Amino acid sequence: MKQNYQRILPVILILGLSVFATIIISTGFTLIKGSRGFVADEGQSIDVRVASVIAGKLHKDGSLMSDLLSLDIPTEAVNKIIAKLSKLFDLKQAQTGDEYKVYLTSADSVLAFEYKTKNNKKYRLNRVGGDFLDQIWDGHNEKRVEFAGAVVETDLWDALVQVLPDPNMFARIAEIYAGQIDLFTDTNPGDTFKIVFEGYYSDGDFVRCGDILGVEYILAGKPYRAFQYTDPDGYSDYYDEHGYSLRRAMLKSPLDYRCITSRFSYRRLHPILKTYRPHLGVDFAAAPGTPVVAAGDGTVIFRGRVHGFGNYLEIQHDFDMTTSYGHLQKFADGTMPGQRVVQGQIIGYVGSSGEATGPHLDYRVKRGGQYVNPLKMTLPAMPPVKAQYLSDYRSTVAQRVQILKRQVDTKVYVLNQ
Repeated sequence: MKQNYQRILPVILILGLSVFATIIISTGFTLIKGSRGFVADEGQSIDVRVASVIAGKLHKDGSLMSDLLSLDIPTEAVNKIIAKLSKLFDLKQAQTGDEYKVYLTSADSVLAFEYKTKNNKKYRLNRVGGDFLDQIWDGHNEKRVEFAGAVVETDLWDALVQVLPDPNMFARIAEIYAGQIDLFTDTNPGDTFKIVFEGYYSDGDFVRCGDILGVEYILAGKPYRAFQYTDPDGYSDYYDEHGYSLRRAMLKSPLDYRCITSRFSYRRLHPILKTYRPHLGVDFAAAPGTPVVAAGDGTVIFRGRVHGFGNYLEIQHDFDMTTSYGHLQKFADGTMPGQRVVQGQIIGYVGSSGEATGPHLDYRVKRGGQYVNPLKMTLPAMPPVKAQYLSDYRSTVAQRVQILKRQVDTKVYVLNQ
């Protein structure tokens, strides 16, 4: 799960902008949208709303600056963020797994930046005029174990925003289930959802969500459960009741999308050429610029233009599998042929290059040299809980199962108050 946070972030934009808070810039200046973002001019202050949130984790051998630049954040803004943050936190102490969030306006101007270390110390920079004001939370907050549940009436998003204190949790939950259920297409009215998670509070006020400890989703009467477990060696993952990993070596879909516009087929009417021909992949519709991530660890074997597919990327994976990504708007850094990529790493952005009627990703998978349906293929799993830790794991699961047996209500239960 450690490399997958980048994948998930832009879904928040598409599904839930209405729930994001307004960031109010009150500096005695009016922010005016110009050709290079927002500039200050004297006048009264106005509200500037968050249009998108991009979040991620530092990768091994990576850096915060390279991560931010790969997200196409303006170099000037990145330099200011790094310079200001460096005065608050020694970036030489940054560790793999440290988290960050970038809050953007509709014009892609940076409104705020957050950085959270693995020991839960959080730094926030709020944009005021041409500079950033800083805040620091030392991480000494009260931690509570909480339970929430909901019954799906229309869709899962609508159900969860009623009971979860932070809408960002939706993307994390979707990632946990990515190898089993696609929470954007597989859910139905009447399904039941339950979650056990950590909530952090300061002086009684909610600050943030911590780890998701256990989840249960009942899909068409069948329960799917996931439990977080960190073994004594420090390895953390999500497993089922028996200790088998829920994380797959390949993701079911390599982006957060609005809908599937074309499925795997050996005879499909081409929307432009108006002839029947095979479509040996899946088309995921998404907003232009939506990040596309590597479906699994692998090596880039092709990057360039391909007739019909426009900007096209191909990755070789283990298990004799390759994945390809077509119609990209542009490629991300670190995707030249021969370079290694990891699951969840941003490799490009949704576009409509080549023969396309609109912005979407054409995603294809080959196994043993033959195309397979990405939505129906069996995905190889990551290793289970080590045998020597199974007893401890089962004890942990038993405690969380008891919590998940609670009846669903429309409010969050605090378990340790």
